[in-house]
Amino acid sequence: MRRAVVVRDALGPLPAVAPVFASAGFSKPVEVESAEALLSLVREAGADLVVLPLATTAPAAYAELDALLKEREGLAAIGTAPLPDSELILTAFRRGFSEFLVAPANANELAAALLRLESRWARAPRGGHVTAVYSPAGGAGVTSVAVNVAHALARRKPAGRVAVADLVVGLGDVATHLNVAPTYDLGELVRKLDRADSESLQSIMVSVADGLDALAGTSDLELGEEVTADAVQRILTLMRSSYSYTVLDVEHSVSPRTIAALDAADRIVTVFQVTVAGLRKVKRALTLFEQLDFSSEKVVLVANRVGAGDVMSWPDVAKALGRPVDFRLPNAYQVISDAQTRGIPVAANASAPGAAALIDGYNLLAVRLMGQPGGTPGSVETLASNGRKGFGRLFGKMRA
Repeated sequence: MRRAVVVRDALGPLPAVAPVFASAGFSKPVEVESAEALLSLVREAGADLVVLPLATTAPAAYAELDALLKEREGLAAIGTAPLPDSELILTAFRRGFSEFLVAPANANELAAALLRLESRWARAPRGGHVTAVYSPAGGAGVTSVAVNVAHALARRKPAGRVAVADLVVGLGDVATHLNVAPTYDLGELVRKLDRADSESLQSIMVSVADGLDALAGTSDLELGEEVTADAVQRILTLMRSSYSYTVLDVEHSVSPRTIAALDAADRIVTVFQVTVAGLRKVKRALTLFEQLDFSSEKVVLVANRVGAGDVMSWPDVAKALGRPVDFRLPNAYQVISDAQTRGIPVAANASAPGAAALIDGYNLLAVRLMGQPGGTPGSVETLASNGRKGFGRLFGKMRA
């Protein structure tokens, strides 16, 4: 049975919600007097879940909990507070909490949170999830989104490993964004594909920040003919067997290998900018997806570089596309430029002006890709306003 440790009053009277834990497959929750006592117990005896009051937990305890969550892949944390304060919730989110509940906890909301956590625990690395990040137009920021969302996934320490793979032949930038100079790349993997296995894949991958692995794209333009649709499908089968989550940086041209990557992916994060040309190309891409029988739930629309000067309203954008936008990433040119120049993920420079909102956007998208329900389409600020729902439901039902 699973084991939960709860700080006193974090959920209200514990006997009132003990049956919810029992129904979710937990033994009787252990109640402790403080966050410090909780951390000590978990280090000594282990646990699957910890529940802490956000407002009264000391900063030092937060730091220790963050380290513990990174050490123990199967450990999850629920934060609670008497009111759904959006700033408090987002701060907890950045610290690795998986769920938020208003205390005293509603039994139905607690049950839903435990069900979402069970779904996360049940994921097996060998059946990994693949996300293709794609834009029908160049220059939309696909590589930045792919690298930073993969990094956000890795920082959440799922039950398994995370990779970002560059499928752009000749002009891929994943290695540049992460400041790595790998000995081998996609080209080497394609050449060895007939005898490739998980071990040989690992010899080609390069480890980067926070446990993220990267498959660099090939600079060999002549290899393009060998990166066929069949080769892409076989590569992704290999990635699935080796990683819990793989994020693909996909070419914007509609080629057989691009279609193969989009078809094999579980989700297609479609990145665009809010311009007339950008919207027209996304609309054509959505039509193509329909022709390929991709479900609407498979496609996640991400407006990138959103700023106050955008001339179209979001209802008009939704009308033009025939569906609402799922996520809006703010225009933070200097933050992105600095990260690319230094070869680091944006989260590695979190103190930079304007970085926090962008990092929140990547984190929210990562949560969506991990299988937790997303939120009402909107900016990070809009999403954070629906505070009573819990991190999985914090942002409401996302229309995909």
